Amino acid sequence: MSDSPALISLSKQVRALPNNIYLVDTQAGEVLVNCPPETLKYLIAAGVTPPANVLLPPDVPAGQELGSSGFVRRGISYASVEFLVYSNFFVKGRRARLITVTEDQARRLRMILTETISGPTDDAAYGPYGWVRRECAAVGYYPPLGRSPRPEDMADIVSLEAGGGDLGPTQIALEGGEFVFSEGGEVTARVSTEVSQVAMPLTVAPPRPLHRQELTLQFIGGSDGFDPAGITTCFLAYLGTSVQTQATLFDAAAYVLVRLGNLGMSSHHISEVVLSHLHEDHVAGLPEIILMGSHRVRLLTSDIVYASLLRIFGAMLALPEDEVAALFDYYPLNPGTPVELEGRRFEAIYAIHSIPTIAVRVNGVCYSGDMRYDEDWFGELEARGVLSHQRREELMRFAEGASVLVQDVGGGSIHSTITPRLLQALTAKSQRLVLAHTSKHMLPAESDALSGQIEFAESGHVVALGAILPDDTRIEIAETIAACPLFARLSVARRLSLAIQAEVVEWQDGETIIHEGDASDGHAYIVHSGLVGIWVGGAQVRVLGRGSSIGERGAILGDMRTSTLQARGHVQLVRFPPELFQSMAEQLGLADAFARADWLGQVPVLRDLPWASLLDLALDFLPRQVAAGEVLFRYGDPGYEGYLLFSGAIMFSDAGGGLLDTLSDPGQFFGGRSALYGTPRSASARASVASEIWELSAPSIQRLNLLYPNLLLHMRAIEAGLQRSRPR
Repeated sequence: MSDSPALISLSKQVRALPNNIYLVDTQAGEVLVNCPPETLKYLIAAGVTPPANVLLPPDVPAGQELGSSGFVRRGISYASVEFLVYSNFFVKGRRARLITVTEDQARRLRMILTETISGPTDDAAYGPYGWVRRECAAVGYYPPLGRSPRPEDMADIVSLEAGGGDLGPTQIALEGGEFVFSEGGEVTARVSTEVSQVAMPLTVAPPRPLHRQELTLQFIGGSDGFDPAGITTCFLAYLGTSVQTQATLFDAAAYVLVRLGNLGMSSHHISEVVLSHLHEDHVAGLPEIILMGSHRVRLLTSDIVYASLLRIFGAMLALPEDEVAALFDYYPLNPGTPVELEGRRFEAIYAIHSIPTIAVRVNGVCYSGDMRYDEDWFGELEARGVLSHQRREELMRFAEGASVLVQDVGGGSIHSTITPRLLQALTAKSQRLVLAHTSKHMLPAESDALSGQIEFAESGHVVALGAILPDDTRIEIAETIAACPLFARLSVARRLSLAIQAEVVEWQDGETIIHEGDASDGHAYIVHSGLVGIWVGGAQVRVLGRGSSIGERGAILGDMRTSTLQARGHVQLVRFPPELFQSMAEQLGLADAFARADWLGQVPVLRDLPWASLLDLALDFLPRQVAAGEVLFRYGDPGYEGYLLFSGAIMFSDAGGGLLDTLSDPGQFFGGRSALYGTPRSASARASVASEIWELSAPSIQRLNLLYPNLLLHMRAIEAGLQRSRPR
């Protein structure tokens, strides 16, 4: 689903892989520039030995680009170095050299790796579960060191700012928007720091017909972080009969939105995310689904994992932890404290792994979460005093009676090893045993008698038990319409009516759906299943999945098509004929919002949004003329609106009337924090000249909070920046 993994020659010294990954050949050895998730897989697929030197991009200032801040660009972290570090240390027996631009980045990267490799370092972070830290140390024990490895054992983290670009015969410097490589006083290579390509996975799960039963699991991936042909463990669970169109997502593989889209899903169809732990292969897709999804995330995990997640995401995004916490809804899932959501009862225990990890049970499904399960080893740990007898029994009995047990395996010192004894123990606990987290799909010869109860979690694999649920095609179409924020504004009855009247049309992989420059035929579309690549001027600008609306502008105005749409794999679109779409557009008032949408598209931070999203946003803005000197709000007032500056200038003053700041650049947001959180205004605002502002009501801001968390991140970042710049 990506560009070919074959290396593309940029110059004699610089070669490129997809996803903005570059390899620079130097006298000090190859230097990898940028490290998005699954970089190791791309390198292995291309036959490249992972370099020891990794150069990471400069920070994106919060508020400059939607879904971007710190190391993160549009929900993708370009400092996903964990598996590069593992490959160098455990496979090559050497330390990696991780090079950031600034010392602050280096500090934050150390924090990320400490949490992901070692877990929380403060005993107080474990609260009443101090024994979890002892267990993690026992699992992670590495004989050559006589203890668990630490980040400082595995990598040197340096910065250009502090001289880290000195590689002996090779020097690296940042000049403007380029990394410049020099040797012997001569420039040998330049690499742009711009991250411009649409990031895509190396592989996606093949879409397969899904006939839902009372309990249905659909695996996005079931392999490990070193397997270039596989996707890391991540699966959807449909639980019961009452929530048929929404699923629980267990862990979040990288590029999760594209992978969901290829299965005919969008983030709108995820009821909640269950997070087992914070190793990169289980969490890499979470920033994307939080920042770039069209649905606010409900996250279930334990308090220890949650607190660690805030520290990691805070360091990744270069934001305070409270700003990170505001991006999603947290549901504590701690041992002994079940969580009940719409008929689903979630229970958890701490698993036994190298960092704090939970195993989870819900409605007949048990997920081990990378637990190292070995009953003989549990006995040894009890004898050594690492496990109490009660804790040993808890680990051995947690999966008993499960309908389906998803057990992460993979072997080694920190994962379960597939042995006849392990399989005998686990098949005795559940009706179906699904082995995940491995690319080696072979059972020991001694286990032939159990093979009928055991299956491997390949990408796209489906496990289903219980009665078959009715498969209503029109309900699925209505769900696709509801997954589109623009048309979710319509009533349920209207959406059901549209589902009956619309038609589903299909394209095969590589077929052109719409061609740039062609006249519009008046049809509009919503992606129903599969992925659609959007190309403008010969460059791919985005990939759209289920619930994405296409073609509204041409359908209403009769304009020429402004982009080329190409099917990536088998694609189904819900198509609205002209007369049907015109009635929808009239009901929503789309024509009146077109000019506002066009203007929003010129705001730098919004320009990468699909035009349908701009149109959806435009419907919520109410233009208002403000006279020179007119007060918008006063210090201490309750906040009921947020604002976007269209033209003019707005002055801000403190409680005593002292000038704090003036906004005069069109497209700047202000006032949203107070309206979103119900807090008093922290400043007074008035127009210094005749101005036009666009108001967002508090309900509209709450809607943005649910559908466009990346936009809310931007608004909060802008206002936080203004507050930091004001004199105390």
